[in-house]
Parts: sequence; C-alpha cells; structure tokens
Amino acid sequence: MPETKSNRRVKQAQRWHGGWITHAMAGVAASVWRWNADKEGQLPLRGRLTSHVGLLLIALLVVWGGMRAGDAISVASTVVAQPPAEPAASATLGAATSNVMRAYSRAASQTRVMRQATYHTAIPERPRLDIITYQVQVGDNTQSIAAAFGLQPTTIIWSNPELEKAPDLLKVGQNLIILPVDGVYHTVVEGDTLDSIAEKYKVAAADIVHCPFNKLSASSSLPVGSKLIVPNGTKPYEVRKVTTYGGPAPTNVSSAGDFMWPASGYISQGYWYMHRAVDIANAVGVAIRAADGGYVTFTGWTDVGYGYLVVIDHGNGYQTYYAHLSDIFVTEGQVVSGGEIIGAMGSTGNSTGPHLHFEIRYQGYPTNPLIFLP
Repeated sequence: MPETKSNRRVKQAQRWHGGWITHAMAGVAASVWRWNADKEGQLPLRGRLTSHVGLLLIALLVVWGGMRAGDAISVASTVVAQPPAEPAASATLGAATSNVMRAYSRAASQTRVMRQATYHTAIPERPRLDIITYQVQVGDNTQSIAAAFGLQPTTIIWSNPELEKAPDLLKVGQNLIILPVDGVYHTVVEGDTLDSIAEKYKVAAADIVHCPFNKLSASSSLPVGSKLIVPNGTKPYEVRKVTTYGGPAPTNVSSAGDFMWPASGYISQGYWYMHRAVDIANAVGVAIRAADGGYVTFTGWTDVGYGYLVVIDHGNGYQTYYAHLSDIFVTEGQVVSGGEIIGAMGSTGNSTGPHLHFEIRYQGYPTNPLIFLP
C-alpha cells in the first residue's frame, strides 16, 4: 500500500516520542522529581559535591599562584578530609542517611584549623602556717614589707621589739620576724598567765589558746622565755622623745601659722598608726627647708634612730622634726623663717634609702602632716 502523507506524520511522531531524546528528558524529569521529593536524603550528596568543588578550586588557585610567582610550592603536610563512603545498597534510606551525616560531620571537622588549648592550673592562695624571717632590702619600709606578706604594718612592729622604739627606721640587712597572722608576738615573762596576756593585748584568753600556732590548752603551763602569738592583739602607741633646747625662747620668732612642704620628692611612706610622719624620698643632698618660721630647739645626732635631726619650735604649740639629714646648716637657738634651708637630705640613722622623715607635733604629740600641708 502506498504510504500516504498522514501515515508518514504518524511514524515520525512515533520515532520522536519513542526515541533517545524522549527517554533522556524523562530521565531528567524523574531525577528532578526525586531530588525535590527527598531533599534531606540528598544532603550528603550535596555536601560531598560542594567539598569536592571547593577542594578543586583551591587546588587550581594554588597551581595558578605558583605558576605566576615562578616558585615551587612545597607542602610539608596536608590533611585532606575524605568524603564518607557510600551507604550499603541493602541499608534502609533512614539508616543510610544517618550514617552518611555522621561520617560527613567527622570529615568536615578535620578540615578546620583548631586553636591549641592552653591549660592553666589555678592554685588557690593558701595561708602560711609558720613563722619566717625576712631580711630588709634597699628601699623597704614597714608598710611595703607588711603588704608583701598580707599583714598590717603594726604586726611587723609588734613582732620585732627593736622596731617599737623606732617603727619606721629600718636598716638594710636587718632580719625581721614575720608572723603568719596579724597580732602581737609575745615573749612570756615571770608571772604571765593566759588571762594577764589576754588583758594586756585586749583579746580573749580563748583566742590565744585556740590559735593553732601556739599548741596550747587551757591548762598549759607557760615557760618563761617561750613565745606566743596573740591573734589580733594591740599595743598602745608611745611617742619618741629627744632632749631639745632648754634655753630662753627668742622674742623675734615669726610664724605664719601655715606649713609648706619641707623638701621636693615623692612620699615613700605615709602616716599610719605606728608611723606618725610622712617620708619624702629624693636624692642625698636635696635641700631641706623650714616648713614655717620658728627657732631651732635641737640639732645633731640622736640615739632613737632619727640619725641627724633638726627640730624647730614655731612658738604656737607646733614643732616640726626633720630626720635622717646628711648635713645641718643651723644651730640650736637660731631663728629661722619659713622656706629657709636648714639642712640636706640623707640616709643617716636607721634608714634604707635617702629620704626626709618629717613630723608635725602639737604640744609634743605627733599629728598627720598631710592635714596641714598644701
């Protein structure tokens, strides 16, 4: 039968719909449908594809950079994260997806540069359990030593009898007793009892007994010469005295009633319970000036740790003390005006460095100079 034009169109349509193009399009459509229908199941594949593409781009950039610079690139060591293995064909879709995700997470974590952990062991401060000795260094003062051991300055004074008469006057190389707690270090004398010691230092007898450093009981005997720590014990302040000028007071004394700084420098030690003065540190030879007008009542060496000292009476109940001088330019009975040079800074007597120990006393009792100085 001759082939008609209509038959030819039917055969062409059959070839078109049943040919390879039709099958390819159907396959693509089916893949797209499966991809959209199972997005979670495709995550491992997407991750592997992204990882491979990223590694390929990095490799291309490295090669291109090496070719451009003309230098060979040496890779000492390279850690490459391997993609996870394909799930077994017999595994269920849920188990396969879970396994692949865990493997991919492990591989991805290996590709990151991790900061190395720095381990630090915090050691808590522990209380010191024994009595030690400390050797005084250049520049030390009672406050700085006490701060270094976490104690009150008074504890340093009350643990070292030689300092009680001159608490701020240390000598380089001097050995000091350092208690583990604040208080008084008492030496037992004939007739001492726990009650009498407690009353003397204004504490309870039980505080002394229960102090672990004393190793006492309420019935313990106190051998003469033995040492006891009295926790939080206190002692009264005793004013140091020097023999001053006893002649008639000059009639031409002029005092402004205001005090000025007697020297330049910096305050190396301030006013506190056992240091009723301010220490002004500077170099040896720095001029020392009268803080106000008055007359000189004492010049010379002292035996109470001041070294070379000048005392000025201002005629209004106030006296000023200038200690540790290297030189003195005035004499007893001499009238001076405020700001007049009376000596030179030094480090005489019990001193750990050049400074002026400056006191302002009213009716013989030390007051805080910082209250009066501008």
